[in-house]
Amino acid sequence: MYKPPVLVIAAVQLLLVSLVSAALHFCGKPVIALSAFIGGVLCALPNAYFGFRVFHGERRHSGARAAGQVVESFYHAETGKFVLTLVGFAAVFAAVRPLNAATVFISYGLCLLVQWLLAARLVK
Repeated sequence: MYKPPVLVIAAVQLLLVSLVSAALHFCGKPVIALSAFIGGVLCALPNAYFGFRVFHGERRHSGARAAGQVVESFYHAETGKFVLTLVGFAAVFAAVRPLNAATVFISYGLCLLVQWLLAARLVK
């Protein structure tokens, strides 16, 4: 079965953030571990949504005649990813206490870095 690179990248992101969070938790830093996990999930889940929406959506388009529909599908998926990210951050900062905001943003940024590096590697 074909697994789009975007979904593979999201799975790797979730695996890495889970391992790092577990290690932080076992080192006696539960708030930092939770914050790191949340930051990674805020990056990986919208990324997985994008991949699912584009590659496994209800309308798969292909061919030169469907170029406009393919672009429209990407725009809709990217808009949904952006909204999920914004709502996710808002919900986390409104509902989760205690939380280390710096760790959330650092974890999010590191997950983005993993996404870019894996995407660059998979393109080659």
